[in-house]
Amino acid sequence: MRLSITAKINFFLLFIFSMVLVFSAAYQAVRERDLILTLIKEQSREQSEAYFDGLNMLMLTGKMDARDTLRAKFLDHAHVEDARIVRGAAINKQYGAGRETEAPKDRFDALALTGKGSLEVVHDGIHSKLVVTRPLLASKDFRGTDCTSCHQVPENTVLGAVRFDYSLDTLFTRVEQNILTSALSLTLIFGLGLLLTLWVIRTWIVRPLNQLTRSMEEATDLHDFGHRLEGDEGDEIGRVALAYNQMLDSVERQLGKRPAPSPQDEKPTDHARQ
Repeated sequence: MRLSITAKINFFLLFIFSMVLVFSAAYQAVRERDLILTLIKEQSREQSEAYFDGLNMLMLTGKMDARDTLRAKFLDHAHVEDARIVRGAAINKQYGAGRETEAPKDRFDALALTGKGSLEVVHDGIHSKLVVTRPLLASKDFRGTDCTSCHQVPENTVLGAVRFDYSLDTLFTRVEQNILTSALSLTLIFGLGLLLTLWVIRTWIVRPLNQLTRSMEEATDLHDFGHRLEGDEGDEIGRVALAYNQMLDSVERQLGKRPAPSPQDEKPTDHARQ
């Protein structure tokens, strides 16, 4: 299939603009997701610290029965799916099994009870969440509190863990909406830029070339050497037009249709060529 210069330029520019649009949207998506995850992870650390501080105050004041109220307050926070404590074996041995919500439920709880925290994004179909666990270790000086004074265990024993689950669905949906809005804006900007580029190419390159083609066809088919092209000597197309006009002048002189230039006419021409 034979394509014109205009079609080739159009396809090439469309390909370039499309690639720029795709890579820009993909880069923005990755950056926004990373930013969201960074912020939510930082927030999760702060909330897990605050949750444990609240539990610590309930322990010191002997009001651990009110821990469900504390849990309910954290569950009211935006994007929080679950907030609870996971009781370790040492606590169960000393105080009993506790509530059903405080028992380990999955691998993250089990891993936390071995002293290893988690900060992981979990995808379940179209649902995504951030799971955060923070092990609670017995310490003789945890922010001024001696844990071993109440819990008769060796130091660094895992007493339990704080568990938070954050829903990422709303945040990821917002990111997708932002990406779509940005993609539409970029498409509009690139579209206008593409149209402007095509107009410039058509006006300054394609149209003069078409005029040159028609003039050459007339000279070949109709033996009409009288048509001259207009062009700016400052660019390549203009110099081609000027050379073509000079060629037609030479042909007409050879055919006797145009008088030979006088020495006065040739001198400026020679000077211009130099």
